[in-house]
Amino acid sequence: MMSTGVVLAVGFQLSGGDSQMNALIWYSWLGGIIIGTMVGANMVLEEHCKAGPRNVVITGSTRGLGKALAREFLLSGDRVVVASRSSESVRMTVTELEENLKEGMMAAGGSSKKNLVHAKVAGIACDVCEPADVQKLSNFAVNEFGSIDIWINNAGTNKGFKPLLQFTNEEIEQIVSTNLVGSILCTREAMRVMRDQPKGGHIFNMDGAGSGGSSTPLTAVYGSTKCGLRQLQASLFKESKRSKVGVHTASPGMVLTDLLLSGSTIQNKQMFNIICELPETVARTLVPRIRVVKGSGKAINYLTPPRILLALVTAWLRRGRWFDDQGRALYAAEADRIRNWAENRARFSFTDAMEMYTENTWVSVFSLSVVCAFIILSSTGSNTFPGT
Repeated sequence: MMSTGVVLAVGFQLSGGDSQMNALIWYSWLGGIIIGTMVGANMVLEEHCKAGPRNVVITGSTRGLGKALAREFLLSGDRVVVASRSSESVRMTVTELEENLKEGMMAAGGSSKKNLVHAKVAGIACDVCEPADVQKLSNFAVNEFGSIDIWINNAGTNKGFKPLLQFTNEEIEQIVSTNLVGSILCTREAMRVMRDQPKGGHIFNMDGAGSGGSSTPLTAVYGSTKCGLRQLQASLFKESKRSKVGVHTASPGMVLTDLLLSGSTIQNKQMFNIICELPETVARTLVPRIRVVKGSGKAINYLTPPRILLALVTAWLRRGRWFDDQGRALYAAEADRIRNWAENRARFSFTDAMEMYTENTWVSVFSLSVVCAFIILSSTGSNTFPGT
């Protein structure tokens, strides 16, 4: 869209246009962007609202980002299976999310409340490193809900920030088994189930530090597993090209969870003030986009370029946002943050819709910006151009 405005202005200047007309070009182009953005947001909102309940499986979902994702799917009216190694953690999480759902239904009104009628949460203990457990998880989800529409491989671990030489054999094995082997086993099982479903399904593996192949000093093992997942996604994208199964990645950015904070230093935490977000904040952005994903090979990212730029520009204002100078946490505990979550948050907004823009939506915005510019310029009449 920026290139459109530049081309229009430069082209008119080369044709001998005056400054008044040049300003008109810019105003018409900006007007088109505004109109296109509003239309695009409406398209996204309509698509999200029309989307029926999804059946969702989330591994590693009894705390942190995984639990926040499960809560957000529930709020969208979906049916969710939570899973982790500990059966007690699963039981407690299911109870907590059921309570959150009740609060959400009491706070909701009209169509929002109607959408929550089908929402449900169930849970099962699952060690993603064990093939038998993974198969039990998929069987449980199908028995509970009939099918699996979305499977998110969120289970992951790290053992602190330290050089490779300081990692024990057990720590290396745990990281690789959970992050890489577990995701491979779960992806295979999800593909097995989804390939026989009339509508297929979508699988998401979680990006992290090292996904793009960049170095991750002090987290070399963790980074190598995330890089491996990116290769897995690229390979499965081609393998599943003729099927109805989509394989995607979701990148939450830096989230304030135990996984990130494990072994972090005071210096790390000062950086976290600038770029990190709470799990529920990230989930609120990712879930609506995951729910309406189409095709395969998509990347759903929280840290988009505009977000990164905003964080850098406002870095000075973000000092002490999460941690003080001594590295002590300043943010409230999860239970306190979530206590009134249903009453205090709007379900969906114009800004949220813009976050979900697909390629087709941006094409609409682009097209309307050009059309608006053309209409306004045409309406000025030929007598406004010099030499006519």
